[in-house]
Amino acid sequence: MVVQNLKMSPLQGVPSERVRKIRDEMLSQPFEYDIERARCYTRIWKQMQDSPPCMRKAKALEEFLHCLPIRIDDDELLVGVKSSKIRADPFEIELGGHVNILGFILDDKVDTNAKKMFAAQLKSLERYAPLTEQEIDELKNDIFPFWEGNTLSSRKAELLREAGLLTNQKGPMAELLNKFLSQSPDTYTLLADSQGHVIPGYRRVLRIGFKGIEKTASEGLVKLKETDENYEQRKDFYESVLVNSKAVCDYSDRYVNLALEMADKASEPRKSELLEIAERARRVPALPPRTFMEAIQSIWMTNVVMEMSHGELSVFSQGRVDQYLIPYYKTDIAEERITYEEALEVIEEYLVKLASVVMAGQNNITIGGVDKDGNDATNEVSYMFLEAIANVKSLLNTLSIRISSKTPRNFVERVIETFKHTAGLAIHNDDILIPQLQEDGYSLEDARDYSIVGCTEPTGTGNDFSYTGGNGIFMAIVFNMALNEGRVLMSGNRTVGAKTPDPNTFQSFEDVKQAFVDQLTFAIDRVAKMAEVKDKAFAEEFPYPLISSTIEGCLESGMDITRNGARYNNSCMNGQALGTVTNSLAAIRWAVFEEKLVTMGELVKHLRSNFRGAEELKELLKNKAPKYGNGDEKVDELAKWVTQVFSELPRKYHVRGGNGIYRASLVSAAGTQVLEGRMLGATPDGRLFGEAVSNGLSPVNGTEKNGLTMTLRSVALASRDALLTDGVALNVRINPSLIETYDGIDKMTSILEAYFDLGGRELQINPISSEILRDAQVHPEKYIDLSVKVTGYSARFIDLTKALQDDIIARTVFNEL
Repeated sequence: MVVQNLKMSPLQGVPSERVRKIRDEMLSQPFEYDIERARCYTRIWKQMQDSPPCMRKAKALEEFLHCLPIRIDDDELLVGVKSSKIRADPFEIELGGHVNILGFILDDKVDTNAKKMFAAQLKSLERYAPLTEQEIDELKNDIFPFWEGNTLSSRKAELLREAGLLTNQKGPMAELLNKFLSQSPDTYTLLADSQGHVIPGYRRVLRIGFKGIEKTASEGLVKLKETDENYEQRKDFYESVLVNSKAVCDYSDRYVNLALEMADKASEPRKSELLEIAERARRVPALPPRTFMEAIQSIWMTNVVMEMSHGELSVFSQGRVDQYLIPYYKTDIAEERITYEEALEVIEEYLVKLASVVMAGQNNITIGGVDKDGNDATNEVSYMFLEAIANVKSLLNTLSIRISSKTPRNFVERVIETFKHTAGLAIHNDDILIPQLQEDGYSLEDARDYSIVGCTEPTGTGNDFSYTGGNGIFMAIVFNMALNEGRVLMSGNRTVGAKTPDPNTFQSFEDVKQAFVDQLTFAIDRVAKMAEVKDKAFAEEFPYPLISSTIEGCLESGMDITRNGARYNNSCMNGQALGTVTNSLAAIRWAVFEEKLVTMGELVKHLRSNFRGAEELKELLKNKAPKYGNGDEKVDELAKWVTQVFSELPRKYHVRGGNGIYRASLVSAAGTQVLEGRMLGATPDGRLFGEAVSNGLSPVNGTEKNGLTMTLRSVALASRDALLTDGVALNVRINPSLIETYDGIDKMTSILEAYFDLGGRELQINPISSEILRDAQVHPEKYIDLSVKVTGYSARFIDLTKALQDDIIARTVFNEL
């Protein structure tokens, strides 16, 4: 295709002055807790405890949209706030996470050491500006007491106990796991209090607006008969959509009035800008947009109300925004309503606003790839997003770039050039993902239209409730269970997994592999059963009527997404630490069965003692045993075996009583590679107790000795054939000097193309030197916009815990291409 009106001069990495002011003001603000949503939801829940669940949720959002203080800040053109504070997220009190965590931290009776454990592992109150005494009093005496026993977390725990799936242990670590991760204290399973990582139906909002959604729901309600299947549930859903649709329009109208009031007191040019803001807010998202500015305002306001409805941990993503916006941009350019510079500036503002999230939020954008007909979909707005994110830096944004065999090479080169300015990009291979999504049941057209949600997970765009985060296992812990007869570090002599044989009886390497398969099978079965219980609690008491109204299938069926109303309905099985598990397998094969340096029983004994008295063996395992990520096909075949086993086992389970499947991922979320390491004893690859495990699909930090191309070759071999359709994350670090020149960009582009030709699925690059990262640890004030890829997500380096910073610094830096 011919892409016109492009500014293809070198990227400058500098935002417009207007956006610089907005960005710097946002970054200068502390993180804060805003309890306004908790107040509103508590007030309505008290009044409507016995009301139908969708309507109760809808009325609570209506109250919040009515009560939240709003503002229009200086310089901004896009309006809509989710919080009364600049850097605060609305927290989802009804799910229970904040009742558990904040209640734990604010409880004077809780042991100080336990609080320190929370503060060290979690980004708790120590990361935030202090709550006022009045807010603490309100939380302790009004809000938290009501929600004790009434949250999703409470209901889920009750159902899990009834099903015999939740065990109770005492102690600070057990409390941390239960409260923060909603995880069994057995430590190898993960079941978060969320159905996180979904893409709302932005296209539907752009096409018909919330007034059109209201009209469609009204028509569905009229057609509904008492004799229809699921009549009460469908009636509750349609009526709640009517409430929410009107509430969203009313919320936008509040900005109309505020902008007009401010315009009366303003001088030019701000007066004209405020009048234009009022006109846009009057139009969208109630009605379909007519212009580029109306379209991006509609997307942003929809984004805001979704997060207000579902809270900070829901992790919604934006979808294919370049595809949403391109028709409006082309029309406006042709009719001279907008310039390239004006469109670029508002995209920069949009990225900064998305980055205002504190925890996770709706911050992943997908660009590029092919269209529904299989043609290259790269367009002017795709290039514009690359320039915009280079200018404002990624902050908390992830820009997911889809690359196919039809993608223009100059676009791929532009992607690599963008890495000169920020690390917040992830690159995905259409030629692998599209056919695999078809194997998951997606139509060819919908598979071609996939977006990335959360960290790196492919999903349908606006038609899918295959939530991609919140259910999973800690794979390295499961591997160690295979060497300890189903025991974990915290369980002592108690078996919590499958009762696999005493490792002293292992006669061959195949016995080791079989024990791992048995433990993995047990763990996945447990998580699938636990996830079904969680999903039952959501469907019965905590549905999502607002987002459901935008997702294809729900208005048509009259069913909320939690009841499989969407066109596609799958779920997730998250894992990580492929490198640690593969290296452990390779070390056992090498040291026990090939070189016979140690017996299986002796090795397990040394693992249990953290290699005390066996330091020489530890060094051999760490430095001499073969490692994944070096082009060693014998080791890489082990990694391939692990990915295939892990991706196949969950697929036999059905989701939420329907026909959906559990899709596997290898993505470390929120730095969980550090958390898993803290709960895991020594491993056969020479890793000691407490050290972080490998992240996602990546090799173990520091073990890639044969260069970048061999690392990419290993990863492609390990993952290309496995149905890891819930996503993978491969992190690499390169010396930034390697892409400073055009020749360097050209070489890196060729390496990326070769990796994808080999079957590589995904790649994300941190082009930052260790010296810069270490200096940022000491002088954070100098690096306010230094962004890094942590695992699957992007973050400001200075906002990370010391443990996560050290984990990133420990990664291999490739100095040659």
